[in-house]
Amino acid sequence: MRAFALVMVLRVVQAMAELSLPQYMSDIVDVGVGQGGISSGVLTNVRAEALADLELLMDGESAALVEASYSGADRSGVRTFVGDPTQLREGSPLATVMEPAEVAWLAICAEEGSNEAVARMRDAVVAGTLTREEAIARGQAAAEAADTSSDKLLTQRAVEFVRQEYAGLGMDLDALARTYLVRTSASMLGFCALALAAAVANGFVSSRLGARIGRDTRRSVFERVMSFSPAEVNRFSQASLITRCTNDVSQVQVMLVMTMRMVLLAPIMGIVAVARVLSGRTGLEWVIVVAVLALLGAMVLLFLLVMPKFQIMQKLVDRVNLMSREMLEGVMPIRAFSREKLELERFDQASADLMSTQLFTGRAMASMSPVIQLLLNVLTISIVWFGAGRVDLGIMQVGDVMAFISYAMQIVASFMMLAMVAIMMPRAQVAAERIFEVLECETSIASPQNPESPAGDAPRGELVFDHVSFRYPDAEKDAVEDISFELRAGEMLGIVGSTGSGKSTLVQLIPRLYDVTGGAIRLDGVDVRDMTLSDLRSRIGYVPQQARLFSGTVESNVAFAGEGVTDEDVRMALEVSQAAEFVDELPEGVDAPIAQGGGNVSGGQRQRLAIARALAMRPEVLVLDDSFSALDYATDAKLRRALSERLSDTSVVVVAQRVASVMHADRILVLDDGAPVGLGTHQELLRSCEAYLQIAQSQLSPRELGLEPAEVVTLEPRADASRGGDA
Repeated sequence: MRAFALVMVLRVVQAMAELSLPQYMSDIVDVGVGQGGISSGVLTNVRAEALADLELLMDGESAALVEASYSGADRSGVRTFVGDPTQLREGSPLATVMEPAEVAWLAICAEEGSNEAVARMRDAVVAGTLTREEAIARGQAAAEAADTSSDKLLTQRAVEFVRQEYAGLGMDLDALARTYLVRTSASMLGFCALALAAAVANGFVSSRLGARIGRDTRRSVFERVMSFSPAEVNRFSQASLITRCTNDVSQVQVMLVMTMRMVLLAPIMGIVAVARVLSGRTGLEWVIVVAVLALLGAMVLLFLLVMPKFQIMQKLVDRVNLMSREMLEGVMPIRAFSREKLELERFDQASADLMSTQLFTGRAMASMSPVIQLLLNVLTISIVWFGAGRVDLGIMQVGDVMAFISYAMQIVASFMMLAMVAIMMPRAQVAAERIFEVLECETSIASPQNPESPAGDAPRGELVFDHVSFRYPDAEKDAVEDISFELRAGEMLGIVGSTGSGKSTLVQLIPRLYDVTGGAIRLDGVDVRDMTLSDLRSRIGYVPQQARLFSGTVESNVAFAGEGVTDEDVRMALEVSQAAEFVDELPEGVDAPIAQGGGNVSGGQRQRLAIARALAMRPEVLVLDDSFSALDYATDAKLRRALSERLSDTSVVVVAQRVASVMHADRILVLDDGAPVGLGTHQELLRSCEAYLQIAQSQLSPRELGLEPAEVVTLEPRADASRGGDA
């Protein structure tokens, strides 16, 4: 808030400084050059006789004011101004008294054709042949005949008297003009420097403030995204969320900086410029009104053309990002099936759609440049044309016309800046709306307001599914339905089933990646929905189907499980997961680098490191979602044996494609189309569960299954019976 207030102050300072320049320019032309540096008809030095002649043409009150403002005559008969310095300004009370008298003095001399005309009139007043009132009336008539209907003309004619008087006193008029020009130019340069300093400071503060807002917005969006469950991520898509965190935030940031650097300045400049134009009463105000209306008309037309395009541009950016992400992640199957050409054509089409939209908006906005330039040129010509006529009539001076042009340009430029920002606003508005969609999205998975924690004497690692059901949003049927089992510490539960049977969905309910829609899941006697997410997930080690590593080292990936992970925990996790076999062979050991996504290690090594990451936190419940698929049978067996020996107090839930990975589990849950069709030991299920028997016989021989020849049953093959996989 303080930074924004500082921006406002700097903008006001800059506007006032810049809008002072046209008046100084006008003064240099009119006063410095045209009037020889004499700004008003108030004399600083005057001969006593000349001052007496002026007072002759004034009423008593005005003459008294003049007398009080000057000293007595010195030895050379010169009187010096001793009044208030503000009385020397044009339009001051003293100037309004002296200027008409000076013009009348010049007019009477012009009538008589001699500078002695006023002296003769003074002698007549002294002799009594002419009254003072008659002298004043004659002066007023002479002034009116001299055409002084304009205050500007009155001052100019009065300045001529001052010039003649100064010449009569022997003053250097050229030096007087130079002094005025130097003083006024110095003031003008000072205001230029002030405006420049304010503009530079504003640019610095605005850029810094915009960068901070962009940083905080990205942080807020990313923090919100990190709290999303898979349901919210799928709602927006990963590509769209990336675009919203980067491109959309950048659009809003640019708009904020433009607002602080242009939008805030434009109204101030426009209002002050309009006020100064109206105060001049030049009669040319209608030219500015016509120009502004023409500019607004052109901007409205452009706005109507480009706004629909801006609204779809961000969606096209999402599309390009989505296709880029898909192609980069699927580069192996694309190459394997020789689909590079087709994918390139798809990407080219998406890119071409974005390009055509950007070209349309770019060309539409670029077309405004010559239109605006033409409008400004027509405005300048109009002001010069009509202003020249008013200069010829004596209503305006040349400097006034130049100042009016500058103010007119400021007014039009202010409207132009506002209009250009208004045209760019739709894209920023779309970006802001997309950001707010993320920030305002209600997270379906959140910590409760009154959380509970397991009692200190509660059994550790006890997991209970109590008639659990789950249905995806907008789905017509449950993905898993009415599943119940109890798992105690140190026990192992295997989960098998055909593809799409709901295995992965079921285990994702344990760490609350999704929330159950029916029934309850309890850990250590507490419903998982009543525990804070951090407390719950600190007790559960979850290894998803797709083992994903982060750029860093082996140690940083294993220690990623939590801040409390020690070197001993890392070593234990590597040994249990059978990852120590290949890590110890690496030259750098645990400090060996890992590329983004684990691209520099094999699939099996990546899986073992992902398992090690979950083990390093010493969880109460270890959930392995098809985490043995890339392991050979020997490594699979070693890992399961190490789990039972080294983590005897940890409950283990294993989703497996291979029956061999779960056949030694304490219990095996068999799923078929989301429903439980069997729960028991390997031997029990072979004799009681047809679905399990089909899967087992499709993978292992009767001898490996422990079946006698008489127990082998020939069954009709089931779809996907030999394959597990993601739910």
